[in-house]
Amino acid sequence: MKKRLFPLTFAIVISLLFCLALSPAHSSEREDTPAEKPLPTFGVMSDVHVVSRWEPPHVDGALKFAHALRDLRHFHPDFEVVNGDLTTTGSPQAMSLARQIADDHAGTPVYVTMGNHEYYQTWIDPKWSDESAKDAFRRTFDLPGLYYEKWVRGVHLIFLSPEQYSVKQKQIGEAAWLSDAQLAWFKKTLRSAPDAPTFVFLHQPLDGTVGKTDLGVSAVQTRELLRIASLHPRLVWFSGHSHVSAREKTEHIVKNGVHFFGLGSVYEPVALSTKPAPGAQKRGDGVYMVAHGEWSESRFVEVYRDRIVVKTRLHQDGTWAEHVEIPLR
Repeated sequence: MKKRLFPLTFAIVISLLFCLALSPAHSSEREDTPAEKPLPTFGVMSDVHVVSRWEPPHVDGALKFAHALRDLRHFHPDFEVVNGDLTTTGSPQAMSLARQIADDHAGTPVYVTMGNHEYYQTWIDPKWSDESAKDAFRRTFDLPGLYYEKWVRGVHLIFLSPEQYSVKQKQIGEAAWLSDAQLAWFKKTLRSAPDAPTFVFLHQPLDGTVGKTDLGVSAVQTRELLRIASLHPRLVWFSGHSHVSAREKTEHIVKNGVHFFGLGSVYEPVALSTKPAPGAQKRGDGVYMVAHGEWSESRFVEVYRDRIVVKTRLHQDGTWAEHVEIPLR
């Protein structure tokens, strides 16, 4: 009798173990919680300084731009932003080359703003004008206008650009000048989506924010731009122009509720030092600016439902320097 029961008992035990293995309680203990996926992700960079003359050191801008785009491509961004100074001379040939590099290496849409260097062809060609520069920039990058907006997966993107250079250069230097029409458009566009996470891109920084902006290189209409921006509860503002390294503590500040980030430079970031160094430039506040041609930097942004994460990417060695988390309240 006992011998007959043994096969039956063994079968029951095996069946119980099989059922336990398939039970929801057992399987849930073994499964890891899926990692939270961000909404859109994107790279944002500036001061690429591509030129059409393929000779050192000018070639560095083109090579570093291509390398930065390929580096960020590993993280599958939804798009890329180049926030001004895509070129050094602003020539049609340089703009065309910058566009070709973006098309060849980004693998995703690339949105651009105009920088002060995009106007520099006026120093080379006496027939060139601010209108020539703006028209060439719009046509090269297929822009609807010099300032425009985009929506990507619930995130609002606002692109601003300086509108004058040679006409006002003696009065404002390398600062950004925006027309009343652009300011009115910015205000209306920003107010159209008060609850959306919003990113603003302007090449030159605003006074008193990042990049040591009291040196006549910021936005002329800073006061009005800051007033408009401070009305939005979920605003992040990116600027370039100064080349001050994104790793410097000065390159992220919060002012009037707006988070301002400097972008360093893809071409040549600048470190800050209180001590002189070979080739360093001394600022009016006694701080020395040390250019590092071997460096190349940008930011990478991840937008989640409850927060924004801004990371600093060091393209020269493919590492992350730091990240900042901004809660979405």
